[in-house]
Amino acid sequence: MESNVDRVKFNIRGRTFETLVSTIKSISDSKLANLTPDHTSYDTEKQEYFFDRDPELFNVILNLLVSGKLHVPKHICGALLREELSFWEIKNGNVKECCWRQYFQHEDDMAILTDLIQNDDTKESTSDGETLKERIWHVLNHPGSSKLAKTWYCLYLCVVGVSILIFCIWNIQDLRTDLYVSEFITHHYPDIHLSGNDKLTTLILTDPVPVLFALETGCLLFFMTEWSVGLIVCPKKKDYLTSWTHIVSFVLVFTMLMNFIMEFFKSILAENEVARWLYFLCKAISMVRLFLFVRIARRFSALRVLLLATKHSFLELLLMAITFCIGMLFFATLIYYAEITNSDSFSSIFISMWWAIITMTTVGYGDLYPTSIAGYVVGVVCALSGLLLLAMLVAIIISNFSEYYSQNSFHQRYQRLREENVRRENGELNNIHPKQDMNVEINI
Repeated sequence: MESNVDRVKFNIRGRTFETLVSTIKSISDSKLANLTPDHTSYDTEKQEYFFDRDPELFNVILNLLVSGKLHVPKHICGALLREELSFWEIKNGNVKECCWRQYFQHEDDMAILTDLIQNDDTKESTSDGETLKERIWHVLNHPGSSKLAKTWYCLYLCVVGVSILIFCIWNIQDLRTDLYVSEFITHHYPDIHLSGNDKLTTLILTDPVPVLFALETGCLLFFMTEWSVGLIVCPKKKDYLTSWTHIVSFVLVFTMLMNFIMEFFKSILAENEVARWLYFLCKAISMVRLFLFVRIARRFSALRVLLLATKHSFLELLLMAITFCIGMLFFATLIYYAEITNSDSFSSIFISMWWAIITMTTVGYGDLYPTSIAGYVVGVVCALSGLLLLAMLVAIIISNFSEYYSQNSFHQRYQRLREENVRRENGELNNIHPKQDMNVEINI
């Protein structure tokens, strides 16, 4: 039987703990192991050590000293436990496998919250003490900074919407008319490889109606001005030029400007095939205007969460792409040799890749299909493999989005609570129903 001399007592916020001296000395370099009656926390009358610490966490520490394994109760925050370990000078380690999630979960939560807070641009800010350039920069890039910034952002989104609409209806034949932009006569080039292609005829031998052309020109001037002014007032030019949203804006302005210039030289487009392809290429690239809608992520919290979750899932997306490519090559090779006797389809492995993609994604286009028993077996395995592959990896991506969405909800709720406290302190808010705090809103 152990004597009282071999025991030691701790008073942790009024809760008494008694353990063996050998227990506290099990980790020799910890603060507990080095405690002596000369320590400032020792009460000579009660013969116990007093510490103003959390008794539940201290009990966890004692369990670690006794068993050599760290168990984390589900109701205890992992970050708080780490602080307690640091206070007692006990190294982080020996966490039991069953408690890994509880111990490390706060790291993932903090990473997500930090990402959300850094990308949160919905707060109002004052312009006191700012220079004119700084005010313009905030108006152009921070929609939550002022009412003027919000108005500008609404205008920006309207222009983007009009630009996308024009891009979609630009080639509709009913909205095309005789040439009037370029200064030449139509009969100069009716037989230059255009008569057999209605699309080329529509785009090269006609012009859009004046209203469409004027709106497209106005959008070009708007985007060009917005990008140039942003570059001038930007505090960090390098960051501005390397930002992907501004790169997209520059590419859009450049391709729209090229298309605008080439509209005045339709004769060259009609006579020169290379010039035509350059024109069509610029037209196709100008579809990047769709990505300008991504800029509303600064204002719409739900879309911001989607973008951040996608960014956070980059490794999973890369893994899915690599795995999908391996499966595509594998089944393309199998179906090619399974249908080697069929001369009407699967003429090469590259053609078989198309079939593998369509089958693995369960689209089932139907232009290529197996006709042999071996081909049927390969097709069934290919379809099932595609289902399993997409189901497993998409589930991970959805889980990441769910984490971001939940943390964003808590973040928005916390911001709302802080705003209500400030308003209450300022006398602007007297009576708030308790149930109002239970509402979780996404700031859109």
